[in-house]
Amino acid sequence: MDGEDLTELLRLRHDVLGALADDPRPRHELVDALPDSKSTVYKGLSQLQEAGLVVRDDDGFRPTLFGTVALARYDALADTARFGDMLADVPGDAVDPAALVGATVVRPDETDAERHVEAVWTLLGDAERARAVAPVVSPGYVARFRELLDAGLTAELVLPESVAASLRDEYPDELAAISERAALYETTAPVPFGVLVTEGARPQMAIELRDGPLVSGLITNDTPAAIRWAEATVDRFRTNAVRLDAP
Repeated sequence: MDGEDLTELLRLRHDVLGALADDPRPRHELVDALPDSKSTVYKGLSQLQEAGLVVRDDDGFRPTLFGTVALARYDALADTARFGDMLADVPGDAVDPAALVGATVVRPDETDAERHVEAVWTLLGDAERARAVAPVVSPGYVARFRELLDAGLTAELVLPESVAASLRDEYPDELAAISERAALYETTAPVPFGVLVTEGARPQMAIELRDGPLVSGLITNDTPAAIRWAEATVDRFRTNAVRLDAP
């Protein structure tokens, strides 16, 4: 069986294999647990068994290791589709795929246009320390960020050179106040999207994706792999950045 055939079999018999993932079941229990007809379930079991994805023992049918791994990979691929449109314009090597496994997607919609933005503030509000790379800084967020710093948040922020210059020219007082409480850096490297990683009771990371000046969505994750990727990404931008002095 090649990859294409395996993918098609998983698409067709996903519910059958998934129903066996937690506990082995005899055929009659599986029929009771699924909405499909008995003949469809029986045919699915036969196909999965023939492919080596399930095996029959005294307790009924159960997934083999091959079946368990294949199901997990298929589910991860299907899960990625939730934010595929958000990643379509991001270079293929920009994000470690491991950072997206188990991720949560926060999007704006007609009921809450600021949901994704508020999710960022929630992450920062729950953090003791935050490190980030930000491609854009919206003017309205400067004061709010300062409030978090006044409340005890420690932070390190890397900004594009153009954003740093704009803050110097338009918000010198706010920039001076923030510079006293946070480590700010400017970089000449292009910043295609925002990356945030927090430390505290529940470390998390976030990827902020934009459509021009507007945030189109947020991808958050708290897995060790995701946090390692986010930390490494911030480190990479920070290494070649220059400390931003207060005006």
